[in-house]
Amino acid sequence: MAWFSIPFGPATTLGLAAVALRGDPDMRSLSAADVSAGLPAPTAAAALLGPGGAAAVLVLLFLAVTSATSAELIAVSSLLTYDVYKRYINPHATEKQILNMSHLMVVLYAVVMGFCGLIFYYIGISMGWLYLFMGAMLGSAVVPIAMCITWSKANKTGCMVGAVLGLILGIISWLVTTAKLNNNVINVVTTGGNYPMLTGNLVSIAVGGLVSLVWSLIWPENFDFDITRAINCPEPCGTASTDEAENEGPFPEKSKEGESRQKALQVEEEQAYETAQNTGITGAAELNRAGLAKAYRFATWSSVILTLVLVIIIPMSLFGSSIVYSVNGFGAWVIIGFVWAFLAAFIVVLYPLWESRGGLAMVARGIIKDIYKPGSGLYVDTAERQPSA
Repeated sequence: MAWFSIPFGPATTLGLAAVALRGDPDMRSLSAADVSAGLPAPTAAAALLGPGGAAAVLVLLFLAVTSATSAELIAVSSLLTYDVYKRYINPHATEKQILNMSHLMVVLYAVVMGFCGLIFYYIGISMGWLYLFMGAMLGSAVVPIAMCITWSKANKTGCMVGAVLGLILGIISWLVTTAKLNNNVINVVTTGGNYPMLTGNLVSIAVGGLVSLVWSLIWPENFDFDITRAINCPEPCGTASTDEAENEGPFPEKSKEGESRQKALQVEEEQAYETAQNTGITGAAELNRAGLAKAYRFATWSSVILTLVLVIIIPMSLFGSSIVYSVNGFGAWVIIGFVWAFLAAFIVVLYPLWESRGGLAMVARGIIKDIYKPGSGLYVDTAERQPSA
């Protein structure tokens, strides 16, 4: 919800400004290619604010590109370093070798991204074309990945086959539709049409999802997610200790004492989670079963409600009514965009400070202590201070 206001806000404000300034002496006339390249926003900013407006949009664009690029560089570098180099090429690599390989992968992928950008520019591939094509290229993996991380019965072979087969059939249907609708003419312009792109997107995501789902229903697996829960999980992690599990055996008895102990543990975990939420200090309490279950319920219900409202109820009601906005209605739409942007700024910028107020206060106190007495502000976990029983 907060992220959507980022493209929605500038598109509403600067996009409308570009339309309103059409014909103004300070507003440069824009062709269809200019609009597809994303030039209305900087052109409108320059017309309204002069060179400073254009510079502001340039800074905004630079920050967005560097933020997204840095995430991609780290992700690709991590995959190539740990899942390829360390796993298959040098399983006994030292930390120094892994660090050097990680840096090398960052540089190489940056060069690859630069070359791809130049190639797309010179062959006339616009950002709009790429956005639409992403669905045909990546849509086949959406359902398989979602199944892998949410469904214990998902079959890994079926998910991989579904993703690959969906990609192949999505590309084929995209090109076939382009040829059928354009007298066998296939180029950048014809392949970027609405119907070819829609066909490729739908076939890709539908085939990937159906193959993965049917395969998993016929040959289900049984993955308990214990491996994923153990990743970066401190001890204890909301589960019984090894000694307790061994003493209980494969078929533990459901005694009243055991049930009461389990309920007490659950209450303790929930209280620890609430304490961590109130103080703003992240710890093991936020990683236990109670905290994860609470976050899971919130994420599930919010996702379902937002999907129904934003994807089905609002679009279908507007489409079914064939409404044409009046001046007041369109003004309300613009006001919603403004309010949405300010609320997102509050959630992203101010709320994290309030949420982490306990941790920030602790850091500030430690810094002040260190100023007057070096070493006295070192953080010590309160659990480590308590003597063992």
